[in-house]
Amino acid sequence: MYFKKYSPNYLPLIFWRTRVIIFYIAVALLSLVVWPILAIMYLVGTHYDNKYAIAKRYSEIFIWLGEIICGLKYEVIGLEKLPQTPAVFMANHQSFWENVFMQLIVPKHSWVIKKELFNIPLFGWGLKMMDPIAVDRKDIVSLTRILKEGQKKIKQGLSLIIFPESTRVLPHQNKRYKPSAIKLAMEAKVPVVLMAHNAGVYWPKSFWIRKPGTITVEILSVIPPENLANADVREVTEKIEHVINTSKNTLARNRAVPGFVG
Repeated sequence: MYFKKYSPNYLPLIFWRTRVIIFYIAVALLSLVVWPILAIMYLVGTHYDNKYAIAKRYSEIFIWLGEIICGLKYEVIGLEKLPQTPAVFMANHQSFWENVFMQLIVPKHSWVIKKELFNIPLFGWGLKMMDPIAVDRKDIVSLTRILKEGQKKIKQGLSLIIFPESTRVLPHQNKRYKPSAIKLAMEAKVPVVLMAHNAGVYWPKSFWIRKPGTITVEILSVIPPENLANADVREVTEKIEHVINTSKNTLARNRAVPGFVG
């Protein structure tokens, strides 16, 4: 009577949520192995390349677990466009998934992140060992810090990944982009790589991964530094915002089918 009264999909939902819980348990166990290793490497002053290799391997296993347990596959369009020299990468932000996935395809890099991420058990602690640029969204000096530390990272041969929305945004919703990524690219004279994806269709902001499927990640274009010379920062940012939003909304529409969790 309960199943008939409340939902014909109740049992599939329970089975799905069980899979999601198993995935999170597997990730927690993985983190318990990897992050202490990173902590030791951090304390003894291990070279960044070695820590980066460990973090990349962690990300590969994380994404693999998502695929075999929850059916979260992915496809990448335009991978051949990625520059092998330092650049500023700009992408929309919808879920936790892309935080990990970027490690797989973006050449050696660092991040501009919210400092609140350091508070996430295990993941946040390990993230801190990678020395990203952590900013407070309410801090008016955050832009200055991004520019100063970002240029330092680029001189070290690292690319920078920045989510210009500065927070996760639901599919089909848009949020005004912050200009820090373009400002940094202009001052450092490096290319800007535009990316879009639809990860939020499958893994939204909530705890529950919504459904299995194939996440599409698209490298849209690469803007060479000479095209940014003497350009208006706000105008360029708005154009990029339009390009990425148009692409991510199209990707979301193409995958907009019902899932297990609303």
